[in-house]
Amino acid sequence: MTNTAPSRAVPGETAIRRRGLLGGLHFEAGITVRMLVDDASSAILPPVLFTAAVCSHYRLDAADTMRHLGVNLLLFTLYLYIFDASNQARGAREDALNKPYRPIPAGLITSKGMTRRLWCALPLYTLLGWATGTLPWVLLWQAVVLAHNLLSSPRYYVVFKPIAMTLGIVAQLAAAWSSVAPLDRVGWSWVLVLAFAYNVPLPFEDVRDMAGDRQIGRRTLPLMTGHWPVRIWFAVNMALLPLVLHILLFAPTHPRQSTLFACDLVVAALTWTAGATSLLVRTVRADRFSYLVYTFSYAAALACGYVLL
Repeated sequence: MTNTAPSRAVPGETAIRRRGLLGGLHFEAGITVRMLVDDASSAILPPVLFTAAVCSHYRLDAADTMRHLGVNLLLFTLYLYIFDASNQARGAREDALNKPYRPIPAGLITSKGMTRRLWCALPLYTLLGWATGTLPWVLLWQAVVLAHNLLSSPRYYVVFKPIAMTLGIVAQLAAAWSSVAPLDRVGWSWVLVLAFAYNVPLPFEDVRDMAGDRQIGRRTLPLMTGHWPVRIWFAVNMALLPLVLHILLFAPTHPRQSTLFACDLVVAALTWTAGATSLLVRTVRADRFSYLVYTFSYAAALACGYVLL
């Protein structure tokens, strides 16, 4: 079942016609910030940091590194934009409960307006993927997004989401690496380990949104099992994740002991904080904080690649 807001004109879209080009750009910038703010820490920051790590690995100079970072900032903004536009165009009723500041429930645009933005962004994202040599990963992500957000039923969310998000991280990190150089054994190790390690605890994300998910009939693990098993699963994974990354990614690079210790410490501090708060403080606000810290630990693990690779 599709859950969308009414398609009538809204004040933001009507007023924008009177503001000219600069007013239109300012309006779109505000819409984009509201759309992407929840997920920028997991979908834009980490692959840009990974791009810096790959540039360091291949000893690129400052000018080439800055060029790759600038282009990939746009690439991964579009990566997130097409996901959030398709998700929010269909999920306005849920967002009215869980995230009322998003553009549709805030009354700035309609579901049809969000859908138009999606279809405008898709060719731009495709073109940039072709220009950066990441087109296979761009096409993979587009297929995942359209299948997950527009075609799949809320009844099968609990099955399809883990597959979609695992493929999403593979597409994200593989694009970051292959935009700089062809993927090699080291690159594939980082892509696959992080894609699986950071998706195993991901059901905790749905603890934050149980009220909205229940209303639209979406089947999530917290609604099926209760929130406590999901919290415990998340906390156990957060406790073990630094060890997994140490054994599979960090130590095999043979860095100096002080560098290895610092990377382990940063990741452990973040994951253990996320795990502890998920158990000890059980409010929607605290759960959002725990999830945010979890995403920062993902970014931190990729930032460690800058000194390890």
